[in-house]
Amino acid sequence: MTGPDRGGNASRSGPILEKIQSGGDFHFGDRVTHIHHSTGDASGAAGADLSYDFEKEIDRYCRKAESFHEALPVAGFATHLKVTINLEDIYIPLRAMLDLRGIDEKECFTDAAHAEEMLRRCDADFEIPLIDAFGQAQNRGKKGLIILGDPGSGKTTHLKRMLLWCLKKTPETMGLPRNMLPVFLPLRELETTDASLADFIQTQMKSRHLQTPAGFGAELLDRGNLLILLDGLDEVAELGQREQAVGWIEAAIDDFPDCRFVVTSRFSGYVPTVHFSAKFLEMHVRPLTEEASERFIRNWYAIVERSLARDVDQAQSIAEEKADRLIDRLRDKDFRSARVFELTRNPLLLTNICLVHRHRGSLPRKRARLYRECIDVLIEHWREAKGLAIDISAEDGRRVLQPAAYWLHQEDGRTRATAEELAPVIQPALDAVGWEGGTAERFLNTIRDESGLLTGWSQEHYGFIHLGFQEYLTAREIQRLFIKDLGNTPVLKQLAKYFSDSWWQEVILLLLALEDHSMFEPFMAELVKRTDFWANLQLVDLCLEESTETTVRPFLDVLEAEAGIYTDLWRRQLAALRILERLDGGALETIMERLKNHPYDKIRQWVDERFKEARQEVIHPEPSGYELVLIKGGTFMMGSEENDPEKPVHEVTLPDFYMGRYLVTNEEYARFLKATAYDEPKFWADRKFNQSKQPVVGVSWHDAKKFAEWAGLQLPSEAQWEYACRAGTTTRYSWGDDPDCSRANYGNSQIAKECKDVNPGKTSPVGDYPPNAWGLYDMHGNVWEWCEDQWHNSYEGAPTDGSAWGDDEEKSATRVLR
Repeated sequence: MTGPDRGGNASRSGPILEKIQSGGDFHFGDRVTHIHHSTGDASGAAGADLSYDFEKEIDRYCRKAESFHEALPVAGFATHLKVTINLEDIYIPLRAMLDLRGIDEKECFTDAAHAEEMLRRCDADFEIPLIDAFGQAQNRGKKGLIILGDPGSGKTTHLKRMLLWCLKKTPETMGLPRNMLPVFLPLRELETTDASLADFIQTQMKSRHLQTPAGFGAELLDRGNLLILLDGLDEVAELGQREQAVGWIEAAIDDFPDCRFVVTSRFSGYVPTVHFSAKFLEMHVRPLTEEASERFIRNWYAIVERSLARDVDQAQSIAEEKADRLIDRLRDKDFRSARVFELTRNPLLLTNICLVHRHRGSLPRKRARLYRECIDVLIEHWREAKGLAIDISAEDGRRVLQPAAYWLHQEDGRTRATAEELAPVIQPALDAVGWEGGTAERFLNTIRDESGLLTGWSQEHYGFIHLGFQEYLTAREIQRLFIKDLGNTPVLKQLAKYFSDSWWQEVILLLLALEDHSMFEPFMAELVKRTDFWANLQLVDLCLEESTETTVRPFLDVLEAEAGIYTDLWRRQLAALRILERLDGGALETIMERLKNHPYDKIRQWVDERFKEARQEVIHPEPSGYELVLIKGGTFMMGSEENDPEKPVHEVTLPDFYMGRYLVTNEEYARFLKATAYDEPKFWADRKFNQSKQPVVGVSWHDAKKFAEWAGLQLPSEAQWEYACRAGTTTRYSWGDDPDCSRANYGNSQIAKECKDVNPGKTSPVGDYPPNAWGLYDMHGNVWEWCEDQWHNSYEGAPTDGSAWGDDEEKSATRVLR
C-alpha cells in the first residue's frame, strides 16, 4: 500500500501556507584663500574685464551657483502645485553599473535593463554608489565619466548634487582634488562646437542667474582645477553636432589636464559615432531600489507638506501619514504588478505618482487610471506649471498617441519607430483634434522634448518612456475603435486571438479595467467562442480580477447552447461552469437540473459534486469565514512500506474533525494581513501567484500558524491530513494508483510535462480540479501543505490517536509538509 507524498521542511525556511507550489565643510570664505591664478596670460583671459577682484568674483559665483542649483521646482498638477524643493532634502543616492568589458567595440544599449543584461552575460558588470565614481575613475586611470541612464533616472539631479557637494563640502570626499570648482554646462544650450570651451563657459556665466563679468569663464579655465559637468549629450539635437561635441570634449581633456569632466546622456543619444574613448569611465544609472523609492516618497512628502501646511509644526506628522498611505497602496497587489513596480523605480515617474496621490488623496483603484493621470501630468500639467507653452491638451495628446501605441504594439516586441513611420499613423488623429503646431514630426518632438512621455531612443526613433504607457494607450485605442464601429467586433476578434500571447496580456487587462465604457461583455463574448478558451482559465481569472464590471451573460450563452456531440464545446462549457460559479453561484440554479444529463462525463461529475456538497455539514468560523467540512472519524492504515520516512505502516484511529474544503486563498490571507499588519509573504506581488482565488504561497510554518490562530483554527495533524486526503481509499491517489492531469495540477513535475492541458509553473485557483470523495479540493498537487507535526525520520513511536507528534514550542524544529 502506498500513500500521499510526505516531506519535511525547516519551519523558518519552509515554503508556503497550507501549501506550496511544486516545483571639512568647505565654507565660502575658504574658497579663495588657496587659489593661485594669473591674469597676465593674454591668451587665457582674452577679452576679460580685469577691473574686478577675481577671488571675490569666484566667491560670488559660488554663492550664486549654489543658490541657483540647490532648488528643484516641483510643479505639475491640475492644482498648480508649486513648491520649491531643496535638492539636498529630496536627493536619494543613486547606484551605477560600470562597464568593465575592456573592449573598443562601441556597442550601444537601448536602456538600463538591456545594459545590465549584456554586461552580466559577459561577467563585466560592477555596481557601485554613483558618488564613488571619481575614486573608481582615478584608480582605473580615467580622466572623465560618461553617465548613461534612462529618461527620468536622475542624471541631471546627480550632476547638480555633485556641484553642491563641491561647494558645500570638501571635494576630496568625492575623490577629487582640493579646492576644485564645479561648473554646470547644459549641452542643449551649446549653439556651436566651433566655439571654445571658455566661450561656452562664459555664455553660461553671463546668464541672468550668474551674471559674471566678461572673460570670467576664460579666467576660470586659466585657474584650472575645475569640475566640468556637461549635462545632456543626447539633447544636442543634430547627430553631426553631437559627434563634434564628443570630439570637442575629448580635446578639452587634453587641453586642460587638471580639470575633471563628467558627461550625462540618455542611452538613446549614445550611438556608435557618439562615443567617448578609453579616457572616460562608462557608467549606467541603476533603477531605485524598493527601499530608495520609499525614502524618496517620504522625503517628497516631508518637503511638500512643510511648504504648504498652515501649521509647520504639524507638517511632519501630516507628511508621514500621507507617505505611509502611498507606500501601503503601492504594496497592494494591483500596484505590485511588474509594470507599475517599474514605474516606482524611476525618480521622474515616481514623482508623478506622488503628485497624483497628493492631488487625489489616494491612488486610483486601478492602475489603468494611474496611467491616465500620469500621462495627464506629463503632457499638460507639468508643462503648464513650469510656464511652458501648451500646444496640446492632455486629452488631445492621448487621442493622438493612442493610434501610435496600437500600431507599435501590433508587432511583437516593437517599442520604437521613426518619425517617418509614425507620421501617417498619427496624422488623422492630429487632424481630428485640430492641432495647429505643425507637422506630425513636430508633434512627436514636442511630446518628447517637453513632456518626457515619449523618448528618443536614437536620433531618428521614438518610443514611450515606459512600456506600460504603450500598453495603456493601445487599450484605449482598441476601446475607441470598438465604440467608433458601433459595437462591431473585428478589433475584439483579433484581440481574442492574442489572448494567450504574453505580449498582449497587459493590454487586455488594461482594456477590461477602463472605467468609462466596460469592455468585459463584448470581449468575453468573442473569447468564449474560441476553441482554446477552456485551456486559458488562469488568464480568465486575471480578467475577472482586473475588470471594472463583470457579467455572467457570455458564460450563460455557452452553457445554454445545445451540447450536441462536440467535445470542444463541452470543454468550453465546463470552463464556463467554473467561471459562472465564481461570478454568481445563484445564476447556476437555472441550468443545474438540465446539466445533470449532459453528455460530457466531467460536467455530470461536476454537477453531482455540487449536489453532494450542498448536503455536507460545514462551518464558517469568524473572523476568517474559512469553509470547513465535517470529516467523520474512523480507523485507517497510515504510511507506506515504499519510503523509509513513511515506515512503518501503522493503524491510527481518529475522532471526528473539521478540515478546510479549499486551500487558504490570497483573498482570505489578505484579510488576515489587513487585520493584523503581519508581514506580506514572499511572492505576494508575483502575478503568477497573487490572484485572489489562488492559494497563498511563500509563507513559513510560523506564518501559517499565525494565520490559523487569527482565524480561530489550527493546522491539521499529519494523521488528520493523510486520513482526509485518502478519503477512504488505500491507493496512491484518492482516485487510484495512476496520475491524472485532469484531477490535479502537477506543477513543474515530469508528470506535468507529459500533460497537454496544464500551465506549468503556476498555481491553479482553488476548486479548479475535482474534489476527493469527501469534498476536499487540491489534496493532491497544486501546492504543499503545512502540518502541525515536527518532522521525524520514520513513524516509529508515532501517535495512534491522530494527534500531532512533537513539541510545538520548539521554534527551530523542522515541520512536516504534505
